[in-house]
Amino acid sequence: MDWPLAITRNSEALKRIVAALFVMIGAATAALTSPGLSRRCLGEGARGAVTLPRHVYAAIMLVLRPAESAVRRLIVIAARGLVLKPRASRPFLANLPAFPASDASKTPIFCLFDPLKAFSLNDHDNSALPHFTFHSGDDAVSQPRRNLQQEHPVDATLLITRLRALRSALNDLPRQACRLVRWQTRRDLALNSKAPFKPVRITPFRPGLPPGWRQRSIHEIDGVLHECHGLAVYALNGPDTS
Repeated sequence: MDWPLAITRNSEALKRIVAALFVMIGAATAALTSPGLSRRCLGEGARGAVTLPRHVYAAIMLVLRPAESAVRRLIVIAARGLVLKPRASRPFLANLPAFPASDASKTPIFCLFDPLKAFSLNDHDNSALPHFTFHSGDDAVSQPRRNLQQEHPVDATLLITRLRALRSALNDLPRQACRLVRWQTRRDLALNSKAPFKPVRITPFRPGLPPGWRQRSIHEIDGVLHECHGLAVYALNGPDTS
């Protein structure tokens, strides 16, 4: 298996996809607001909430979730065979000064772990039940209302933060691989310690298919995720000999 070639090919495809998402955000904000907001929405010192039309937000999320999953698996591939020396423990210092307020321009940290699936065990939880809405196609008011909902602004601050973290991880895969190896070291120490058991994650992946997985490809990111997931499972577990 040519691991460097697989990392290079998929990382270049992901960088191209992420760049296209930023272009979508810039085009949407430039069409609705002043040109200055397009620059702020990319995270360059933005402090207020950033909004996007609902249909643009949904289109970006359709790609962002599988892109994050693909990058997590690419990091696992990059960390294959990597060994780091354990860091020396630092003494605790009392009377530390207060931390300064967080700067919005600081690059966010990419999350190495898939979000776990949410299960509801409460039979009376209405949020776990399906909801149905019926609209008449002959209703003259339904189509304008649907168009108005698509243009309704949505807070995209968190979405842009996730995109910036994704771009930063892609631009520095070796550093992300080191983060993953250090976590694996801490995990192994926790599993082998004699301290009272505490639940720990065994793998950065969640059980089953990754977030954003689609069996039928509708975008380039689907093919990238399929390949990265297969390679990452191979890198973690080795070939399937069953």
